Amino acid sequence: MDLPQIPVIDMGSRPMSDLAKLAPEKVRLLSAAGEALTTAPVQAWMDRRSRAWLARNVTPYKTEIDDVAAASGAGGVHALNISTEWACSSIASGPRLMRTLDWPLHGMGPALTVTRHDSAVGAWWQATWPGFVGVLTGLAPGRFAASYNQPPIRVTTGVKPLDWVVERFRVERRQAIPPTHLLRQVFETARDFDQAQQLLSDTPLAIPALFTLAGADGRSVVIERLEDRYRHRASPSAIANHWPALPGHVGTWPKGWLRGVDSAGRFRDACVWAGGLDALPADFSWLQYPILNKFSRLAAMMDCVAGTFVLMGLEQAGRSAVPATQILRLDGVKSMG
Repeated sequence: MDLPQIPVIDMGSRPMSDLAKLAPEKVRLLSAAGEALTTAPVQAWMDRRSRAWLARNVTPYKTEIDDVAAASGAGGVHALNISTEWACSSIASGPRLMRTLDWPLHGMGPALTVTRHDSAVGAWWQATWPGFVGVLTGLAPGRFAASYNQPPIRVTTGVKPLDWVVERFRVERRQAIPPTHLLRQVFETARDFDQAQQLLSDTPLAIPALFTLAGADGRSVVIERLEDRYRHRASPSAIANHWPALPGHVGTWPKGWLRGVDSAGRFRDACVWAGGLDALPADFSWLQYPILNKFSRLAAMMDCVAGTFVLMGLEQAGRSAVPATQILRLDGVKSMG
């Protein structure tokens, strides 16, 4: 069967809401997938709560989310845009970054889209979905590449479902920027690795996050974030969806519940790849369980010096995921022009 190609759309300086207007059917597809996962009443309730929270939040992108919802006529747009229920694995060494993104929504693989954006500090590229205004995976040639991973649930009561509820109450009380919106700001404003690292480390957040940053100067770092604190995991490094022990931080960082499929196993295997990542792999043969699992929807490889961006959409097939798009390879993309 012929697989679809991943579209590449030059957004210039247009808002991300314009992407939803170009592909409203993809927004509605993801909305329907969210409804199938959570049920229509639950999705509607999540959307109302999300809209109310965004109304008092400091994110500069709230009007774009409103525009997406209005243009597409889809439900669940606000909930999707502040959801942090994404499981991921990220691998960084020098200027290179590889990552997978896992999410149980069906249809995300074929709906994957690459967009190019202009900014005052240079052009940048991202892997995204119409209807989503934050950034999960991006490349700024000559500056850096970066990705977002979902953090663990903090252990508070010792009962995971209750601790998930506690996390939701914490978010409700905060008005700081969501992590994926901060990552977009970084691509739009940070001139280099140092400025990107500072913004990702020091900016107050609405909820904890895990960022991976690979710089054109050969440095890379994993930034583990709480709302108002951070710690760094130096290059070469990797992260999945938990807080692995870090020397020198014993007793100073909260315990967390692992998320996603075998987060410990994904971290272990990702660290092996990070230790030998002298160049990007020639293909996606590194996608093996548990880094590849039934919820995987995206695999990406980036080099911010060479300007290389390689992507593939994935979809569940039985107990694993299989290619849902052709491989897209962009070589020599530039920071300007």
